[in-house]
Amino acid sequence: MGLKSIFLLMFSMVFVFSGAEQAWAKVKKSSTEISYDEFSKIVSPRGLVPLKGLKKSLVLLRQKDDEYSKLYILNHRSKKYKLQKDFGRNISALTTDPWYGSVYLYIDNDGDENYGIYTYDIKKKTTQPLFVNKGFKASIQTYSDNPDHLFIRSNHENKKIYSIYKFNKKDKSIKRLTKGKTSWGAAVVNSKETHMALAISKGNNESSLSLLDLKSGEIRLKKKRNKTVFYPSFFHPEKPILYIQTDEKSDRKFCASLNYLESSRTLTEIKKSKDKDFSCYYSKSSKITQVIESYSGKVEIKLFDGVFGEGLVTPLPKNAIASGFRVYPGTTQAFVMLVSSDKPGDYYTFDLSKKAKAKLKAITKVNRSKIKNNDFAKSYDFEFKGFDGKNIHSIIYAKDEWLKSNEKRPVILWPHGGPDSHSSHRYRGLFQYWVLNGYVVFAPNFRGSTGFGKKFETLNDKDWGGGHIKDLIWGKRALIQEKYIDADNFFIVGASFGGYSTLSAITQFPKEFKGAVAMLAISNLFTFYKSIPPDPAWQNEFLTEMGHPKKDKLLYRERSPYFHAQKIKTPLKIYQAENDTRTVKAEMDQYVDRLNKLKIPVEYVVLEKEGHGFSRKESAKKAFEGTIDFLNSIEDEKKASK
Repeated sequence: MGLKSIFLLMFSMVFVFSGAEQAWAKVKKSSTEISYDEFSKIVSPRGLVPLKGLKKSLVLLRQKDDEYSKLYILNHRSKKYKLQKDFGRNISALTTDPWYGSVYLYIDNDGDENYGIYTYDIKKKTTQPLFVNKGFKASIQTYSDNPDHLFIRSNHENKKIYSIYKFNKKDKSIKRLTKGKTSWGAAVVNSKETHMALAISKGNNESSLSLLDLKSGEIRLKKKRNKTVFYPSFFHPEKPILYIQTDEKSDRKFCASLNYLESSRTLTEIKKSKDKDFSCYYSKSSKITQVIESYSGKVEIKLFDGVFGEGLVTPLPKNAIASGFRVYPGTTQAFVMLVSSDKPGDYYTFDLSKKAKAKLKAITKVNRSKIKNNDFAKSYDFEFKGFDGKNIHSIIYAKDEWLKSNEKRPVILWPHGGPDSHSSHRYRGLFQYWVLNGYVVFAPNFRGSTGFGKKFETLNDKDWGGGHIKDLIWGKRALIQEKYIDADNFFIVGASFGGYSTLSAITQFPKEFKGAVAMLAISNLFTFYKSIPPDPAWQNEFLTEMGHPKKDKLLYRERSPYFHAQKIKTPLKIYQAENDTRTVKAEMDQYVDRLNKLKIPVEYVVLEKEGHGFSRKESAKKAFEGTIDFLNSIEDEKKASK
């Protein structure tokens, strides 16, 4: 029996066309109802690399008719793009060294996340492999003052171990700097290449800090504490001082420093707050320190001359999230991307030397659609009490006039991924597309979310599918009290861990949601554990979050939606990526097969040549457009059956 026939059977009783359905029809008619083809004209340039003369930039971009990301040349004045290079497959990232002397590309195999590093020659339009080993990962970690040297992290000698390598671009030589079976995480090197700071990660909430003497090869432990993070940020360019990010004896992450040549392990606090997380970075080329402040889904950037010197006055607005800030070497010309909840990310330039008189000048125009800027949703904070009385922060995406109207709107509840992540006040294409098609988006930062302190972040350790699912339900029940919310048309859609949350929610609370869409989801924690990358950081993080599959077998079974599939009564659609290495297709195939054997209707869509995301146009179109079509069809099916 097909999905439509089952829904007709379920809703075959006599029904009077109610006021609620009239409201639904009115809302659907009055909503913008934008097609994905039109929406895809809003582009997202990434990895902007300004070119000499500062009139053009190299950007990574997927235009409306592109199947995957390609390299383009951006003309700053006309804001137009000219195709520079089509590689025949998706490019994952574009970056450059601090001196803009070399351009690097990260490319994997159709989303398998085994990134290789390539150099790109803009004049010749040619690509050369720099550090590429098929089936293994590599990434540039840091730079010294020598532009010919790259410091790379890779597992190409052993899948389970990430080592740090020094690559010499002149003679193509590779030297492994770390020995043994220790898997190293973040790394930074000082200007003269005498010392390197390294981290060993035991998960997202614990890492130790060590110092590598590059002359002797000796590694000394500098900082280690249970359930505490120590991440190296940068070395002072002249003094023997190392700057780090940590949460030592604190609920929040802050910036600190230590003298790495001394035996003392005492930290000096630099930037710290009771309600904000801080991270600090230093640019070798511009000699500017950036301080990033994060709190309640908001982000602010502050700049300092030199290493935490005089604060710099900039024209950066407070209501926008700034990212990718850089000053072109040898100039005072700054480049930055600015994004807010209702404005896609455009790149701007300004003269840093003009301080308060500096003016932002847009060099991109990402919205090339017919959608007007005031049609985009704004974001609003919404606080509610969780199931145990804890304060839970959430963000609502909606048009301003909706909040003042008595018209009731359908809602999509979005549980974010991670779980060590959070929803923020930034532009989200998926959210905007849903709002443009008449839906309010409700994004709770449930327990386990980042950005609200270490204690809050660890509340879901060994409790996946427990308290945080109740937070979602309590959030829904709080939101339906608002006059503009249609309580009868409340849906849930999530991706990755959010997909797991979606499946868990409709399993534990089968009558709460009108419909559900799970993207790239986890269904069986036993099989998910087997698919986790073998390096210790991933393994330890999941063991902390969920426990061991043998010792905690009962918990794994209790919290795996797969073993409770028979409880599902909510119309369900699932999107699965063919080459996903995190939430693998084989696991979701088994889950869907179980649903089919139980004769529980489900729509299953496999995204071909795709990894853990929507990097290809066809994938994004199916997920964006298909989700709205599915949710709309649920109400249409109900009406047709009356």
